[in-house]
Amino acid sequence: MLTEITIQQGTRIALVDLLFAWPPNGGADVDLYHVAKELSEQGIPLTLFVVQFEGIAGRGQVCPADLPFPVELISIPKNTKHHHAITARIRNAVDAWKPNAVFLTHGYALKAHVALALAHYPLISRYYAHELLCARNAHRFKENAPCSFNYFSHPQECRQCALTHLRSEIKSHERQAWAQDYLAAEAYQKEYYITAGKALDAMTCIIVSNETLKLELGEYQHKAVVIPGGIDTPQAIQEQEKPATHTKTIYMAGRVDDPLKGLDVLLEANTLLKKKRNDFQVVATHFDPRLSKGNFVATGWLSHKEALQYYAAADICVVPSIWQEPFGLVAVEAMAAGLPVCASHIGGLRDIVVHGETGYLFPPGDPVALADFLDTLLTDSALRATLGAAGRKRALSLYTWKNIVKKHYLPLLKDILVQSHTNKGMQPHE
Repeated sequence: MLTEITIQQGTRIALVDLLFAWPPNGGADVDLYHVAKELSEQGIPLTLFVVQFEGIAGRGQVCPADLPFPVELISIPKNTKHHHAITARIRNAVDAWKPNAVFLTHGYALKAHVALALAHYPLISRYYAHELLCARNAHRFKENAPCSFNYFSHPQECRQCALTHLRSEIKSHERQAWAQDYLAAEAYQKEYYITAGKALDAMTCIIVSNETLKLELGEYQHKAVVIPGGIDTPQAIQEQEKPATHTKTIYMAGRVDDPLKGLDVLLEANTLLKKKRNDFQVVATHFDPRLSKGNFVATGWLSHKEALQYYAAADICVVPSIWQEPFGLVAVEAMAAGLPVCASHIGGLRDIVVHGETGYLFPPGDPVALADFLDTLLTDSALRATLGAAGRKRALSLYTWKNIVKKHYLPLLKDILVQSHTNKGMQPHE
């Protein structure tokens, strides 16, 4: 917990999110929910400000009564299209609450303008994927490969790429969150690059999910802190007893229909393995069960609870991503279930899987290397057990939400608030 004197002197944290929805639309929502919940349970007064954009499906859709911490909705009428009007509403709402620090969480291009509007507070900014570095989308993936450009090293090339990518959606007027955000922020303007830089200058701290993203911030990396995501109640994932002669299961979980996730790599490795052995099956959480064929099983759509049950029945988990995964939740969930993990040596997966200790890392897009590691694991049950046990220990010690908040967020908040107290006193900002 933060020191008693800090709380007594009126510490108040505002969390501001431009995309939050509950039930969640994605991992960023889940991350924010658990961080806010744990901070609240630590006795820190906070309010989550959720921005609702009228006419944009799924964005800002939340019932405050469904959440275990205070939520204030900021409604943006459909005809409010310019960032000045949007940020004014956000600033007025936050200022009325008088926080000591602001936690700016998920957002796209508008986030820079919001940061400048709230720059009179100590400002902590959380980036969940590549939205800071890619003006086109959070994937930073182009022509079926990770893109080596980023918005701060190649601003005009990235600006043109984003405009080209979004042009058809903008013309159709059937805009989703990214395009709506892009237009409101005027991110198509050459000058937006300057605005984005000023926003980073104004931030006290920038949170990213892995070391690679930190390094890519260039001149701003001294402000960057690496904080991973977490998992919820991993103790509920218990490995099932399996007979020695059972058909072994290689499991791929998550959004496996997305080409970024590398299902094709696993299928090629499966073809290679079938030439050597026939004692295994490949199970993947693909939405279309009609793809099931031979030893490949597509489960159809699964709830998160059902997907976790498949971990318990599996022997090995594979995470064959071909993009720079910001984190790698699937790998952590599999480790918590006691499974050895074979993952691409890319993005946040490199920080999660310890090669030779909790599983294996293979070159992204390399089915031969993957097949070799899988062959080794399928042959040696003792090795699977050893790696799986080490993975479970690592997951439970490093990646539970309670440990994430205790180890990372509480010390960070304390440092920032102590510094704020030193520089300006602990009175709320006017």
